[in-house]
Amino acid sequence: MRINIYNIILVLIFSDVLISCNDGYQEINNNCYYNKDIQFLQKLIYNSQSHIDGPSENLKPLELGFQIWENGRLIEFCSSTSVNTECRMDYIISGKIPLEIKYLDKLKVLSLESNKLTGVIPKEISLLVNLEELKLSSNQLSGRIPSEIGQLINLKVLALNSNSLTGKLPEELGKLINLSWVYLASNYFNGQIPIYFGKMQNMTYLNLSNNRLDGEIPHNIGNLKKLQYLNLSENKLIGPIPESIGKLNLFRLNLEKNILSGNIPATLGALDNIVQIDLESNELVGNIPASIGKLKKLKTLDLHNNKLIGVLPNSFSDCIELEELNLSNNKLSGSIPLQLDKLENIKSINLSFNQFSGAVPIYLLNKNGLEQVYLNSNQFVGIIPDSICDNIANKILIYGNLLCPPYPECIKYVGEQECKN
Repeated sequence: MRINIYNIILVLIFSDVLISCNDGYQEINNNCYYNKDIQFLQKLIYNSQSHIDGPSENLKPLELGFQIWENGRLIEFCSSTSVNTECRMDYIISGKIPLEIKYLDKLKVLSLESNKLTGVIPKEISLLVNLEELKLSSNQLSGRIPSEIGQLINLKVLALNSNSLTGKLPEELGKLINLSWVYLASNYFNGQIPIYFGKMQNMTYLNLSNNRLDGEIPHNIGNLKKLQYLNLSENKLIGPIPESIGKLNLFRLNLEKNILSGNIPATLGALDNIVQIDLESNELVGNIPASIGKLKKLKTLDLHNNKLIGVLPNSFSDCIELEELNLSNNKLSGSIPLQLDKLENIKSINLSFNQFSGAVPIYLLNKNGLEQVYLNSNQFVGIIPDSICDNIANKILIYGNLLCPPYPECIKYVGEQECKN
């Protein structure tokens, strides 16, 4: 009996040792957790109570979102309503970002995308010295990016898109040389694109679209040898497209809806891995460079709504993966090269509102897989044979040309034509 009592006492003592936590920590479910990490989570729950879809006020801090702890410290936290995340929750985090965030000095990943966070990004975020990923996209944050963000020297991913952030991009952002993913689109940032972006050698993704940025695109952008995605669209950028962009390893390039001028640089033909080029709605002039034909992986080329002149390069036929070609609303002329018949994967062609002439490229209308072809508002002549109805695209527009009757019955809208044989 004495032996059994002794053993029981030892077990109790040993158990007490197991759950004994250091100062500043608390025991929850036989584990120790840092009090101030818990306080941050609790404050998030409290701040979200004003929203009808917020987490239950009875929700325990350790049950909020997705969490990873290490040695009693929070190192990853994610809570989002987005279907595109692995931490999707059925409640919304709202209110201001708690100032208690300053205590999360072991945190490596913070993701609160697609919630209803309001107010500013607190400068106390600078104390998260181990932070590698900061994702606050699709909230209602306002104000400027705090200059203190420059202290997050380990930061690799910065996603603040789709908020109401304002002001110039802080110079201190240039200290974050480890950044590889920067997504600041759909805010109200103004001023010029800082040249420090051209020094971030680890950058693979840069999206500054849909802001109010002005000035020229920095020429040193061509130094980013690892950059695969560049989107500067829907700003107020002026000047030429830097030739140095041709030095990059881009998969996608989007500069649409700016005020860019000058010629399309021939160096774009060196983008061996490019899949999509979108330069629409700028003030670009001159000829389409023949070097575009070197882009064997190109699937989408959109140059519409510029001031381009000249003929279509025969080299277009070498873009064997091309699926979408939009050259509408320019001043292009001449006939359509027969070589375009080699575009076996083409699905959409828009040549409308130009000055193209000669016969309608019937071979294109007969192409398998072609879903739409817009030839309207040009100077095409001749007759379109009924045979195109055997394999016609889902949508074809030919109005505003010089075509002669009879017109194939499968073309529902012929519009006005000034017949010229």
